[in-house]
Amino acid sequence: MPTTLYWAAAVLAAVFAVILAGRYRERHAPFYLWWTFSFSFYVIAFVMEALTVATNWHLLWQYQLYVIASSSLVGTMSVGTTYLAVPRRWAHGYAGFIILLILGVAVTVFALPPALHGSWTQLNAGIGGIVGPTQLFYVLMASIGGTVVILGALWSWWKTRRLYNLLIAAGALVSTSGGTLASTGIGLSALPLMNIIGLLLIFWGYLESRAVPAAGAAATPRVSSDGRG
Repeated sequence: MPTTLYWAAAVLAAVFAVILAGRYRERHAPFYLWWTFSFSFYVIAFVMEALTVATNWHLLWQYQLYVIASSSLVGTMSVGTTYLAVPRRWAHGYAGFIILLILGVAVTVFALPPALHGSWTQLNAGIGGIVGPTQLFYVLMASIGGTVVILGALWSWWKTRRLYNLLIAAGALVSTSGGTLASTGIGLSALPLMNIIGLLLIFWGYLESRAVPAAGAAATPRVSSDGRG
């Protein structure tokens, strides 16, 4: 897949991160902050892919950053979802849990460096590169975080019947299912494309949520005192 595609995806993720950061400065709603973190991790992951797709993962630090970012983008997005779906005290607890998982990935991937054996697509999917304790933290964050994002978006759709919630759920489903399949050796070459498609669907969902006022609805999800949307 062309290097330019990854750079374009990184730029798109960076634009989205800036937009979300601006929304957080305006509203001070926690979910905007956590989604800003998520799309910042998207930027790091796509940049590492762009730097390595033509030369394989020959620099260990690039792969280590990719491992941290590719797992943390799901976890931090799921934290943002909990601030919209559950009482704030529960969301705080879940945020603490995800922070511990991120620290677990970051510490173990440097303390126990992976051996870079295999093709770019195999390592990109974590096959052979994400092992031991790092794999445990990675799988926990990806599986739990992905489930929270999907179920949270579907729950919001059930309550509001608004299309953007389905788009966000679809984007998360595409990304997480791509990672799950790739980790088993299926669809390795499709994983990067599925990640980009997932990003675009989530971005589309956000744009649709911003367009809701034109139909007479609220501009963005409102957060009440207990943290619900």
